[in-house]
Amino acid sequence: MKLAKIEWKGNPTWAIVEGESVYALEGDLYGDFHRGGLLCSLPEARLLAPADPKTIICCGLNYMETVEDLKVDVPKEPALFFKPVEALVNPGEDAYSLPLTKDTRYEAELCAVIKKRAWRVNEEDALDYVLGYTCGNDMTLWDLVERDGRLTRAKGYYKSAPLGPVLVTDIDPNAVRIQGRVNGETKQDGNTRSQIFNTARIISHVTAFIPLVPGDVVFTGTPRGGHCPVAIGDVIEVEIEGIGILKNRVVMG
Repeated sequence: MKLAKIEWKGNPTWAIVEGESVYALEGDLYGDFHRGGLLCSLPEARLLAPADPKTIICCGLNYMETVEDLKVDVPKEPALFFKPVEALVNPGEDAYSLPLTKDTRYEAELCAVIKKRAWRVNEEDALDYVLGYTCGNDMTLWDLVERDGRLTRAKGYYKSAPLGPVLVTDIDPNAVRIQGRVNGETKQDGNTRSQIFNTARIISHVTAFIPLVPGDVVFTGTPRGGHCPVAIGDVIEVEIEGIGILKNRVVMG
């Protein structure tokens, strides 16, 4: 099933997508719901980021080829950092670079959205806490990583987390193709099979120290070819098998 968050009559509304048609979601998004009446066609819908997070947590250095390219040690546990809610960017909306940097980069990622409170969750049960999966773009002010010696500014800045276009409930997160393109040129073409820590392991690891609640977002890392420099005006596409294409333009914020 595909779920979408859209702007409908001036308000954010959750919906069910079937083909090119968008239907009202009636009931509880995080519980029992069903398809309501037809709202519009998908091309007519203004899509919003398909999550309502209180926490956005991200896993870095999670593909073996990425670790090799960066010449760093293989993490023994998921390497985590946070983005603020203000980092979210809707599908089709502009993503930001900032005057603070001379080196803005993007990272195509699979993201999981949580459907029920998860606290001290076993890895075997972790995917039961996922509502669905979507495309994410972990924008990074790369030169600030070295300058600051930490990731707070480099990755936690305003409008640095494009998310969308829809949420898919029934894909296998352990075996999906991820592609990243800049101005139509493919820069990344990987698969989550190459992850060091799969989605379930990341969720279990995170919930050992903080609870995740419905609507929270987990970024699961980027395959080889991420960390690709982008310029003002570039259009970035993140495509994940079975989900769709997230497309955003880079502007100076």
